[in-house]
Amino acid sequence: MKIKRFNLNTDLMKLESYLRNQYLENKNMTSWLPERLHDLIYRMDTQYTDEGNHKSSDYIFIWEDNEEIVGCILPDGDAIYISVKKGYEDLYKSIVSYAEENCKPLFKKEDDGSIDFLVIANDSLKYRKEFLEQNGYTRQQEEDYDNYVYPRKANVSINLPVGYKLVYGDEYTNEENKWSACNLGFHPDLEDPNYRNDMGAYNYRKKSSMYKNSFECLIIDENSEEQNDVCSYCFVYVDKDSKTAFIEPASTREKYRHKGIGTAMMHGVILKCKELGVEKCYVNSYDWRRKFYNASGFTTEDTIGYYHKKI
Repeated sequence: MKIKRFNLNTDLMKLESYLRNQYLENKNMTSWLPERLHDLIYRMDTQYTDEGNHKSSDYIFIWEDNEEIVGCILPDGDAIYISVKKGYEDLYKSIVSYAEENCKPLFKKEDDGSIDFLVIANDSLKYRKEFLEQNGYTRQQEEDYDNYVYPRKANVSINLPVGYKLVYGDEYTNEENKWSACNLGFHPDLEDPNYRNDMGAYNYRKKSSMYKNSFECLIIDENSEEQNDVCSYCFVYVDKDSKTAFIEPASTREKYRHKGIGTAMMHGVILKCKELGVEKCYVNSYDWRRKFYNASGFTTEDTIGYYHKKI
């Protein structure tokens, strides 16, 4: 068994292929989609480094058996996810131990020098929950959820209040408005007509090989007198090889909520995915967002636990 640190130049296609094959074998998100790997490398890592934190991709580790990937550590900020190929479940224990030793720099140190080490585990993989709880991890109350829709089977339509319009990214050219509106949705306290967000992560995402097949979906307020008329925004990664899509991020500005705008945007995503031949579209959620996605036509596939351990 060989353990190596991920190298973007030499390992991306191999790790991408491994994750795609995991999905095609399991037909679920118990391993990341390759789209999520691209989002980490080409968007999130830029945000992490802009904030003075480590790149998560620098702490991806790969386990190989006879040159074939059989497991990996997939960090996302201050959280660790682990993927293990079927038949190699016993490897999970040693990968967790390896992560505890080698991924510490991703976590903020407390005053006493300890860190709150966080491992994420799908509930459908019961052996992981059992192992983590037996080895000192405590599950937090809040959960995460994998949600999906089959675009070809979905019966949805776009219904918007008068004065609002759904557009796709190439139909709306003010990229600064898109990205600023997305971040205002996550941080309502910043709401301001003239707010402008750092475009680093937005622009770096264009380096992803998946970018050309992916798309943005947004709702605009045609009667807005503000400089930023975007109400709701999301980006949809599309992997043509697996015929899957992954929505990340998705956000609606607080003052535009409860008008059906977010639902219309999600329906726009579903219809575009259907047009592109996507067979299954995923979005990850937590707390109230799961109810929103379910009401928009998505079904919850799996519940995900957050397991903490002081190290």
